[in-house]
Amino acid sequence: MYKRLAAPVLALLLLFFFPLTACAAGNGIIAGINRVDEVMEYIYAHHINAPGAEQLTDGAIRGMIDSLGDPYTEYFTPAQLEQFTGALDGEYAGVGLELAGRPPYSQVTAVTDGSPAERAGVEKGDLITAVNGQSTENMPLPEVVDKVRGPAGSKVTLTLRRAGRADFSLTMERQTLSTPTIQWQIIHGRIGYINVHTFGSQTAAEFGAALRELKDKGATGLVLDLRNDPGGYLQAAVDVAGYFLPAGATVVTTVDRDGQKEIYRANGDALARGMPVAVLVNGMSASSAEVLAGALQDYGAATLVGERTYGKGVVQAVIPLETGGALKITIARYFTPRGRSIDGTGLTPDQEVTTPQLQLFAACRKLQPDTPWSIVFNHNGVQINGEKTEGDFAPLFRAGNAYLPLRFTLEALGYRVSWEGNGGAILVAGPAGRLVLSPGNSGALLNNRPVTVQQPVLEAPDKGMTYVSTVLLQKMGVVLSVQEQEIIIRGAGIK
Repeated sequence: MYKRLAAPVLALLLLFFFPLTACAAGNGIIAGINRVDEVMEYIYAHHINAPGAEQLTDGAIRGMIDSLGDPYTEYFTPAQLEQFTGALDGEYAGVGLELAGRPPYSQVTAVTDGSPAERAGVEKGDLITAVNGQSTENMPLPEVVDKVRGPAGSKVTLTLRRAGRADFSLTMERQTLSTPTIQWQIIHGRIGYINVHTFGSQTAAEFGAALRELKDKGATGLVLDLRNDPGGYLQAAVDVAGYFLPAGATVVTTVDRDGQKEIYRANGDALARGMPVAVLVNGMSASSAEVLAGALQDYGAATLVGERTYGKGVVQAVIPLETGGALKITIARYFTPRGRSIDGTGLTPDQEVTTPQLQLFAACRKLQPDTPWSIVFNHNGVQINGEKTEGDFAPLFRAGNAYLPLRFTLEALGYRVSWEGNGGAILVAGPAGRLVLSPGNSGALLNNRPVTVQQPVLEAPDKGMTYVSTVLLQKMGVVLSVQEQEIIIRGAGIK
């Protein structure tokens, strides 16, 4: 399941807003101010381009910020500050699209009802190949989102690719859109699902209301989806942690440059305490999302499923400036309850699942390990428990042998898959133990014992994937059936 990136991507962690207070400036600061002032006056008075004072001031500010080498310290104009704070509470200016990365382009996964995109005719499944004439090929998803967004009332032109027709362009006017910071529902009978898009000022209250509704509807387990959650207010993450941890439990500790510590503790009713919880994370889970996920992982209150998180372990404060705008500045580092710093490294999930389409399935398997399930592969692709899964995961049939997409299949069965270098050995670890495969080699090692299978691995460059033999899967203990052009795997809960 791909999640929305319609709202701004803001890898941030905010503590609080506070006014700038007067402080005694040292001689070095005063000398620096005088030097900058002198240079600005000469440039303003004599440069051939006749720059304006606002241009020079903004340039001086941005130059100071750039010199820090800190991507999280930023200067906001008044308009940017308004947009920034609104985005944290689910308000943003855009066209109403949810996007997912489907290299080499970003794909539309949902279109908001009544939005400019819907009125213009954008459809789910469209690929965005250009924004305002600039190609988006291999452009990171956050950058595509940033280009699609813009001030309300401004226009943006998207070039789209849709099956069955030539590429075409649509122009639409951006407007201010409002979305809740969370979404929730009951899935698979008794599993509650809450997706937190960002940590805004109302997120904890929205989360509590959703959790109570889910419990009233009979939810016995919970999937907390933090994928693509860029963060937000630190206190919001602490407050949400209070639904899982006992009052007084340390959620996060911040340490400033002078070594001063501040401990943030849970202060809630621990409404979800005792429920089995799986937390979905990926490389875009950042900041406050990592604070919450890290705390739940440290206390053993949840199992993290998915991919390594973004790794933003520093804290910012937003300081309104007397002259207008604001400065977002990094002021501290944070540590999980067990003292872990995840800055630059992120959180490692307890169960690694790198295939996005399988992450929710894997989380549900953790919560319902004994519930029967099935995966059906045929020429139409793959269905999990009767539901069609996006992506081309159809089986291959070569020389009388049947093959399934290697990573997809093994991750669905609860294995971790990794490659040693480019084209090296494939390492697989999971329920049946450890498997070592070598592309192009007829042999395989299962728990250090040779297993002979004719062509256990098949590489298909035209598909961009590697496939595994169904014969090898059966030797690993996987129960499957091959019926003409269809392969079915059933049962065997993931423990």
